[in-house]
Order: sequence, then structure tokens, then C-alpha cells
Amino acid sequence: MTNSLRRSILIILSLSLIALSAPIALSNAADPLTQANIYMYPKPHKVSDLVFRTATGQTVSLNDFKGKVVLLHFWSITCPACKIEEPQLDNLKRAYNGSGLEILGINLVDPPAAIQKYAATTRAPFSIVYDGGRGFNLRVVEMAGKRTSFLVNPKQEAILEVPGFPTTYIVDCRGAAVGYSVGPARWDDASAQAMLQKLIVEGRTCVSQTSQGTEGKYSMR
Repeated sequence: MTNSLRRSILIILSLSLIALSAPIALSNAADPLTQANIYMYPKPHKVSDLVFRTATGQTVSLNDFKGKVVLLHFWSITCPACKIEEPQLDNLKRAYNGSGLEILGINLVDPPAAIQKYAATTRAPFSIVYDGGRGFNLRVVEMAGKRTSFLVNPKQEAILEVPGFPTTYIVDCRGAAVGYSVGPARWDDASAQAMLQKLIVEGRTCVSQTSQGTEGKYSMR
């Protein structure tokens, strides 16, 4: 595949993903979740498998977490807004640790050595993962005069929009994105707690419907 064709595919996929992000501007302000800076998609959006590396060198795949609810939390070490949200994520980890919720802190902008040092010296409220040579990275693009970025895979195909840090995607037990937050979310809000609890309960049914051998195999404990 030529580079120009890949760029064309990236642009087409980016446009479709920006359409998926439209609820940010169109959401009903009276919706309790929007007051928590959390937005739900009208229907689940399947996320292709993502493969990263942990700070200790292990390979982790999104498919490893089938049957669980996963927060894909995009962040950077120097992000002030990320620090604001960390206590909220820490509370989530404490409340739902072992109950079917995983938080993956995805860092695709800082050098691997800096990420490894941060993981070794800082108590993060999530499991830290980064590309580690797997071919996943953030690609900055300009759309309609605005700059944003997309998570792209080794084929240079756009998967998820990451307009800034923090950006968090809520992935259900079947591996589909059902909602997102751009900027710090109020995860302690009653509506956010109810949404997560509902997804976790659904995850228990998900496990029983998943074929043997494809259930979540990897634990980030």
C-alpha cells in the first residue's frame, strides 16, 4: 500500500470518527452524565484490538480484557488536567478493584525511559502502558481548520480520536466503546457510578457468553 493511499484511508477514517464525537456538541445539557463530562454514544462503536507494553516489559492486548469494562485513559506525565483527574481514577480503582473494571493509562507521547521511571517512582491510579515498539502512536491531523490527533495502528489506520489529555474511552465487556470523556471527568458523580456499575453487571453475563479461551486472560494487578 502506498503512503498516499494510507494517508487517504487515515483521513476517511478520521472523518468518520469525528462524526462519532459529535455528541460532545449536541448532548443535552440536562443529561446527568454530561454534567460529569461523560458522553455516551447512541450505539456501541467496536474498537479493533490494541497492543501495548507495560512498564515492566509485558505485552498487553485489549482483547485480553474481554468480559471486563475497560477505561482507555490517554495521558502524559506533564499534563496538569491529568493530575486533577487522578484522585477520581484512584477512587474508581479502590471501589472496583477485582469487580470487573480495568483502567489502562496509555502514554504515547513521553519517551519510554521517562514512562518507565515514572511508573517505578510514582503510585499511579492506573496500569501504565505505552507503545514499546508495537506500532501504535498518535498522529496529529488538521480537520476543518482545527488540530486534533488520532490513535493509529501499525497500518496507519485511525482508531480513536484523542483531541487532548486526558481523553478517556469507556469500553464495554465486548470490546466496544460506549462512551468517552475529553478533559477531567467526575467519576464520583452518581450518574457516572450508576453507568459503570451497570456495565460491570452486564460484563458478568458477557463472560458466560464468551467462547472458552477468549475470555480475559491478563490481569494488571
